[in-house]
Amino acid sequence: MTPPLNLVLLNTKKSDEISEIHRRWIARVVPLCIAYDLHLTLANFGIRNSPTEFAKKIAPSTSIGKGGQRFIELAKKGWVQITKLPLPENVGTTVICTSKPDKVKSKNYHHIAALATSEKIALVFGCDEHRNQITRRIMSNSNYHLDITGKKIKLGLDTEIGAVTSILSKLKRD
Repeated sequence: MTPPLNLVLLNTKKSDEISEIHRRWIARVVPLCIAYDLHLTLANFGIRNSPTEFAKKIAPSTSIGKGGQRFIELAKKGWVQITKLPLPENVGTTVICTSKPDKVKSKNYHHIAALATSEKIALVFGCDEHRNQITRRIMSNSNYHLDITGKKIKLGLDTEIGAVTSILSKLKRD
């Protein structure tokens, strides 16, 4: 069986409070997780609830599909993980999705897709939103960096997540 891809949303702000932008991020990635069979990890958000409790709490206040039911279903399946930093080893081989990849760690999407057929991969998003000590440490400790454009073009987080998940999911199936 092919290991799962894990989409990691990273809060890089000093405050671990769930903001409106965080709610929108979650609302936008849940349908992608369902569409492409991705696991979701929410890292450094200061969430003190279990994944299912958090999904039930946040679902009505977002536009997550079917009144939040999809998020709750994803959590009940055990496909939502809430964690603090540093990222736990069980998230998989860490791939920072960034427009500013380290030359040594940079890999193209074909390489990452090939790895994903045999290893659990954690696609980490959010490091380009705020560059600080948190992101520098995570980028330094990661296994690989992926610039989905291959041209160091910064995309909006939503666009980047959609592009990465779509391309890797397709290549992983082929």
